[in-house]
Amino acid sequence: MKDMDPRVCGLLDAVKRGWYRLETGELLAGFKITKDDIVLDVGCGEGNAVLFCARQGAHVVFSDTDATKIRALKEKVRETAARKTEGFVSNSMPLPLPDEYATKILSTEMLEHTSHPEKIMAELYRVGKPGARYLITVPDSRSEMLQKPVAKAVYFSEPNHIQIFDKERFVRLVEHSGLTVERYDTWGFFWTVFMSLFWIVHQKESVNGAVLDCINPPYHPVLQSWSNTWAGLMELNGAEKLMESFDQYLPKTQVIIAGKK
Repeated sequence: MKDMDPRVCGLLDAVKRGWYRLETGELLAGFKITKDDIVLDVGCGEGNAVLFCARQGAHVVFSDTDATKIRALKEKVRETAARKTEGFVSNSMPLPLPDEYATKILSTEMLEHTSHPEKIMAELYRVGKPGARYLITVPDSRSEMLQKPVAKAVYFSEPNHIQIFDKERFVRLVEHSGLTVERYDTWGFFWTVFMSLFWIVHQKESVNGAVLDCINPPYHPVLQSWSNTWAGLMELNGAEKLMESFDQYLPKTQVIIAGKK
């Protein structure tokens, strides 16, 4: 078996758990994107979700505080089937958009980076059309607390994670914005273990800026071995139930699908 790049392994794991379903147009199982949608992704990062939605022919709108990432994503979406694209740099307070603008709104791994998650959620509610659906994710508190003894201080400082959400706080945040929670789920055991190991093998090195940007080859043998192990597990018959249990009990990410009445 060839070495599996951890970033590719994580993507394949996501697909196994229902993300990026090209055959059905579902960004996540139960969250379908169509060409008639206006999709807003706040805190888009590298733009994987934006590109998926653009390939469904949707009108995609995306924002981030990182101007470099916005420029790069603008170039990528031009080559897709998106019927319209808009990208801008913003801290989302406020969003430069009118009320009731989007039909699908994404906020994936963003709320933990802001000192005002309630204000961000109020903005997301404001720009959603009546009937809009929301896909919101944050890191799971169990994964965060596992990493806390070994992670560098930068991981729990700006521009990284300055909020920690347990299930109760996350659900309350979404509901207090005015949205109705339709579904709650967790996933990402692979990344919980990977990040915990990442801090150990890089404990003597400096980590600056966004931690996600530091996950690049060449990988330490321990990290590479973990990626290969998980990739091998994904290929085994009957492993899916075990992987689902891992994702339930020690997940990296919490997911909420919500709606606006």
